[in-house]
Amino acid sequence: MSECQFSFTKSVNGAFNLNRNLVKSSVLIAMLALSGCSQQASDGVLTMDVQRADFTFDIPAAGELEASNATAVTVPSGLRGPQSLAWILANFTQVKAGDVVARMDPERENYRLKMEQFDFDKLAFDSQIQTEKDNTISQNLLEGTQITSQEKDLAERYFSDDERVYNKIEIIDQMRNQDYLVAKMHYFDWGLEQHGSQAEAEQELIKLRQKGHSAKISRYESNLNQMEIIAPHDGLFVYQAGWDGSFPVVGDMMWSGTSIGLLPDTSVMQAKLYVQESEAAGLAVGKKATVYLDAYPDKPFTGEVTQLDALAKPKDKDSPVNYFQFTISLDRTEVGIMQPGRQVQAKVHMLSLHSVLTVPNQALFQKEGQYWVYLKTAEGFVKQTVEMGNRSLNRTEITKGLTEGDVIALTTPPKRSRV
Repeated sequence: MSECQFSFTKSVNGAFNLNRNLVKSSVLIAMLALSGCSQQASDGVLTMDVQRADFTFDIPAAGELEASNATAVTVPSGLRGPQSLAWILANFTQVKAGDVVARMDPERENYRLKMEQFDFDKLAFDSQIQTEKDNTISQNLLEGTQITSQEKDLAERYFSDDERVYNKIEIIDQMRNQDYLVAKMHYFDWGLEQHGSQAEAEQELIKLRQKGHSAKISRYESNLNQMEIIAPHDGLFVYQAGWDGSFPVVGDMMWSGTSIGLLPDTSVMQAKLYVQESEAAGLAVGKKATVYLDAYPDKPFTGEVTQLDALAKPKDKDSPVNYFQFTISLDRTEVGIMQPGRQVQAKVHMLSLHSVLTVPNQALFQKEGQYWVYLKTAEGFVKQTVEMGNRSLNRTEITKGLTEGDVIALTTPPKRSRV
């Protein structure tokens, strides 16, 4: 029920209670009042009175608590190649120095080690076979040298060029036989020399290949000795999210130096928070803030923005919404209720002005850098140029152009209502 209708009803009921003779007069007065309200509402324009009031503007944000200082628990730096995570300690578990907090899957490294060891041993057998083969060839060459040497001695001992004993053809055959035996001796000498160099080269090649397998064997053995991730000191083991915001789980591939968790110093806590890119206007380092734990909403904690990302990015890998990440250092820490990972809400205090004129942003209009409102006068709505001060997501401070008590339109007035 509108104010005008309520006034009408009240007037009629009062008239009946006082005196029935006054009904007609009361009805007439109420109808005139209702007529005036209808005339005012017929403009079809929502308006508001401009008043002075305190102007505060806070940026809401959500996030979680984390320790200001923490020791990273990382995959051993000597671990070569990607490794599959086989087991990890439960999140938020108290550990002692030297405790195993995670373990890699050794199956693949064991398989590779056995294959490399097999290839290494196979080359050792190849080396033995090659040695036996080289020895056989060398023995054959030595025996050939000895036999040829004996044949050469016999040929030289019984050689005769006396034509009374041998004809010329036989003498020539004996000379050719001697030349052949000399050449054969040279061949065996050359063969022994060349075969020795070739056999040595083949053995060096086998040793070189064994050296490559030996290096891989040493690497796999070293990896197997570093499959466990150890806590460097006592503390609370807390998972650390990766670049995509996900926590480590069994089956993830890990590289040396990758941080899988933290051992935080819970005596000094801070808040890691996120704010949507569209709501972060004016957010800067040094701004004061109030933080509330979701579990203890009645306990506010004050702090200050100490870090702000330069670029907005999605919190989740598949999310299209960008957020700015920032950090609030808390003025005090209550160890009993503040634990890493606890969800928090925060308000970053951007503005706190006392007794200023403000208007809703929807009441402001602009074109080519000029801003104005529609000011209501006795004749109708006029275009009033204004100067602006601080702004929030829904209100704007007016520094010039309006005074307290002015009435302005909240929407664009129809042309019939403008002056």
